[in-house]
Amino acid sequence: MSDNPIRPRQARLGVSLAWLLLIATATVAAAPSEPPAPPEPPSPPEISVRGFTVRPGETVRGNVVKIAPSANIEGTVDGDVYLTSPSVRITGVVTGDVFVAGSQVDISGEVKKSVRCFAANVSVDGTIGGTLLVTGATLTIGPKAKIVESVTAFTGQLTHHGTINESLEFTGGTAVLGGTVREDATLTADAIEIEQGAKIQGDVSYSTRHRMDEAFKAITGGDVTFDEEREAKRSTKEKRSHEDRLFHPSTFSVGIWVAFFVASYLFGCALLAMFKHHEPRIDAAIGSDTLRTAGLGFVSILVTIAVCLSGILILTLPFVAIYLIAYAVAVYLAKIPVAVWAGRRLLGLIGRTTGPFTALLVGLIALYLVFMIPILGVFAQIAVALLGLGSMIAVYIAQRQARRAAAAMASAPPEAPPAAS
Repeated sequence: MSDNPIRPRQARLGVSLAWLLLIATATVAAAPSEPPAPPEPPSPPEISVRGFTVRPGETVRGNVVKIAPSANIEGTVDGDVYLTSPSVRITGVVTGDVFVAGSQVDISGEVKKSVRCFAANVSVDGTIGGTLLVTGATLTIGPKAKIVESVTAFTGQLTHHGTINESLEFTGGTAVLGGTVREDATLTADAIEIEQGAKIQGDVSYSTRHRMDEAFKAITGGDVTFDEEREAKRSTKEKRSHEDRLFHPSTFSVGIWVAFFVASYLFGCALLAMFKHHEPRIDAAIGSDTLRTAGLGFVSILVTIAVCLSGILILTLPFVAIYLIAYAVAVYLAKIPVAVWAGRRLLGLIGRTTGPFTALLVGLIALYLVFMIPILGVFAQIAVALLGLGSMIAVYIAQRQARRAAAAMASAPPEAPPAAS
């Protein structure tokens, strides 16, 4: 009977310890765990002058980061693939994501996750387990292609003959639809072609130059919406852009014209200071024999073409490069004599006679105002270049002939005096 009071105390102590242990366990379980570590970035790319190849039956474990002239994956890559190569071909299996930058990308194998391509031409005729994102010129989805998730393309042309399990979003030039899209499609294109066998099970929202409601209703399981506002904005933007380029030059373009004007005036002043004794002859060549002067300028273009061809075939390429640079400088400076001649004529109309520097300033202002006129300015620049080059060539030929004549007269023996009768 004496042990009975102790046993209830021990029982109560055991129950209390059990509750404390339970509360401590629950507290530890409820405590927030450490956040997961971020994924490691891909290793630095390996640059190889030889192509990267995974042969059939071969397995590469881990991420592949390569810069190579070509890449051919016929086996298995157990990881992500980061490739920069002009030509990429995947006929095997990639268990991770694929990131490609190149020219030609062909995927006829299986990529278990997503594909991101920045390439000129992309062709898919295999299976992609995630999404497909392409930016480039063309995207071709072949009849054997299956994209488990969505497709987003910003390309000049899209050709779709495969199966897309989720949505399709295209922005670009021409879309050719001949495959299946199991969800919605959003298309913004200049032209849309619908081929036999095309099917869109969700809704369609499209914007193109011509409405195609009836054609889309025949292949669509949901609603068809033509985005008139988007098309109107695009047409208005294209029209305004065209008009702005023609008649409303931007601040940047005006700044470029001003910079060229100032450079032309400074170079012109330097040339006039160095060759001021030739200026009257050049002015006379432009004013008195305009057609012959322009003809000489045109001949200089033919001579330049002949020199380039002969330099490539016979001489060395550095000589051709030096000649072209010199000729480009001459073409740029050809406007200087024409500007002086035009400035003198314009000032003469108001009865003013000035020096060559003022005439150069007035002439350049007049020429650059003409150069900024659409279409007409291009022909004006060509005519000014021909006249300027021709006048400089004509004065050079005349001066050389005069030097030869003077040298011939200096070297000729003096005439014998007549014999005395």
